[in-house]
Amino acid sequence: MRISSQAAEQYRKTDSLAERRVERKTVQPQARTTTTSFGFRLGKFGVDYREETTVLDPSLSRSVREQERQARAFRAEAEVEDLRAEVGVDGAAYRDRDTSLTDDGPSAGRVKTALAAYARAQAQILPPPGNMLAGVV
Repeated sequence: MRISSQAAEQYRKTDSLAERRVERKTVQPQARTTTTSFGFRLGKFGVDYREETTVLDPSLSRSVREQERQARAFRAEAEVEDLRAEVGVDGAAYRDRDTSLTDDGPSAGRVKTALAAYARAQAQILPPPGNMLAGVV
């Protein structure tokens, strides 16, 4: 009788997820070739001209990719700026509320006491080094 372990099952799931990620759609480069040819003949003398022009998909060029990357970065920065503005407005609205009318926040006296306790906790307990012996002498 063989009991499968939880770790082996997790490895199997992770491998299957990794295989699915590899199978994502890839963009194949597209190119267009234009051929132009013409010629003329006068008896045994003739001239033929042939020109082939290959044009790659412009969306694959470096400048277009760079512009798309910059556009994505700009959209992300704009979203961050919007979120900062929203947080600032919410914070300002929170500060403007009158806490004396509601009972869900601490009272002004408790806030003052807490701030004083915090200030005392930040104060040095011992005098600075070097001054300890000054009291003995």
